[in-house]
Amino acid sequence: MSSLGMNGPFAFNRNTIDQVVSCTRPGNYALGYVNDENTFIVQYVGRSDDDVNSRIKAHLNDSQSYSSFKFSYATSSKEAYEKECRNYHDFGGPDGVLNNKIHPDQPNLPENLEMSCLRRVLSALLWHSFVLSILKQSHPN
Repeated sequence: MSSLGMNGPFAFNRNTIDQVVSCTRPGNYALGYVNDENTFIVQYVGRSDDDVNSRIKAHLNDSQSYSSFKFSYATSSKEAYEKECRNYHDFGGPDGVLNNKIHPDQPNLPENLEMSCLRRVLSALLWHSFVLSILKQSHPN
């Protein structure tokens, strides 16, 4: 069985959200309900790249009726995105089991540049430095 890797479940209301999600940080959350067997049933998974408390509260006015939530903090928006993707797939997002309408979007922050892009930039900078050093050696002042 898949695990969200989150704290909770907690009652889905403004006071409880403010009490338990007390830091302004990136993070992940799941919305749903607790069934008769005391199992949290995931209906929606999400993330915030900067303030998970505010993002969870944004769902308080959704047309869906959620009674419980779980959450966890993340160290970066990239980490939050990767966990949201795992949770989305683990809990049936692509199969329409979740209320999520689409696959999670990647965060649009510099920290999330793909490593291949970073390698290309670094390689170009190193090549440029190498060429400049050769030119300086062959054409001294």
